[in-house]
Amino acid sequence: MKNFIKNNKVTVVAFIICVIFVILVFAVKLTFFPNEGTAIYGDRLDGIEEVEITDKQQEDIIKSLEDKDEVKKVSCDIKGRTLNVLITVNDDVELDPAKALTSSITDNLEEDQTSYYDIQVFISKDNDDTRFPIIGYKHQNKDGFSWTKDR
Repeated sequence: MKNFIKNNKVTVVAFIICVIFVILVFAVKLTFFPNEGTAIYGDRLDGIEEVEITDKQQEDIIKSLEDKDEVKKVSCDIKGRTLNVLITVNDDVELDPAKALTSSITDNLEEDQTSYYDIQVFISKDNDDTRFPIIGYKHQNKDGFSWTKDR
């Protein structure tokens, strides 16, 4: 072993430097990214299984909105504890009737779901109406939606 180290000094020193470098890289990684292996939402989604919004409920929300004369198309998706609903209304719809569409969303959800999920509603038109798009947001602890400032 002694002879090997004497004959290969440069290789042994390079190997030791590489090992030290790898250890330093892992130390720096753990310092700056300590929670890399944990879930993205942490424990904020605990209990979501008990109040989960089902695919059928999402379909019911979409259907009830599409049945309205004011609506062209609707889509919705869930990200964590937020239900996002995208609504495109007809070009002749005014602000107040557009805002009233949110009742179709909350009517299709149970009370415990509306008190668990935040709901975001994005309402837009295909034309260049300066008052649209508007965004409504209902926090889980609030009863009504708050809206972007009327333009």
